[in-house]
Amino acid sequence: MSAFATAALLVLLGALYSFIHRRRTASVNGPKLPPGPWALPIIGNLHMLGNLPHRNLSRLARKYGPIMSMRLGYVPTIVVSSPEAAELFLKTHDAVFASRPKIQASEYLSYGGKGMAFAEYGPYWRNARKLCTLELLTKVKIDSFAAMRKEELGVLVQSLKQMAAAREVVNISKKVGELIEDMTHRMLFGRCKDYQRADLKALVQETLILVGAFNIADYVPFLGALDLQGLKRRMKAISGAVDHILEKIIDEHKQDASENQGNHNDFVDVMLSLMNETKNFHQEPSYLIK
Repeated sequence: MSAFATAALLVLLGALYSFIHRRRTASVNGPKLPPGPWALPIIGNLHMLGNLPHRNLSRLARKYGPIMSMRLGYVPTIVVSSPEAAELFLKTHDAVFASRPKIQASEYLSYGGKGMAFAEYGPYWRNARKLCTLELLTKVKIDSFAAMRKEELGVLVQSLKQMAAAREVVNISKKVGELIEDMTHRMLFGRCKDYQRADLKALVQETLILVGAFNIADYVPFLGALDLQGLKRRMKAISGAVDHILEKIIDEHKQDASENQGNHNDFVDVMLSLMNETKNFHQEPSYLIK
């Protein structure tokens, strides 16, 4: 069977499944969703988004109301377009709608959705938040980096003086962005080799592109195995490269700690110390205990 015939068969099977599922849902459960436009087989309402989704969604909301149901591929979606409705979802019933959507990027770029940005709302996510608030982002911890921030700011000011003396054009926005990047990197990883920082920055930029890319597999799951856009291949490559760099950084921190040189006490050091506490006492840290 040719590749074209295989793809055509998959499309037909998907259309059949979509039609049967729609009929079964309508006949057994009845119409429980808010009003919305009729969805096509397989693609649902994706074709209605167009190049300017915000304008098209606004136009549809004027017709179907401030709480509108759509189907993006196989994903049921509720579109909220009024302040009153948004308050219901984001404030009154925020815990019900707190989880992030399951997307392919979270599977390959967030360790199966274990990162706090993509983790499902529940005990695991709450424990991860406690870890950040009690161990990493406390006022004492942030204040401990004051000297580092002053040092980095001094480096920036000195470089601006030199460029001003040479009458060079300076992009202040870019310089401030680089300053924030340097401070953040030192808070997280301490002083790393320049090539590691450059490689990690490039990988983070590529990760953001992949997370924000339109991935047909997120909306039509049975097409995910085909990797029609090549996104899964790129995600796997990025994930492996990030793991390789992070493993090197962690190994260097472990070596510094064993040689009593780990005085920078960045976030990696804090995480390693928590891991050692857990191993030594054979119990979970207090913030992980309900």
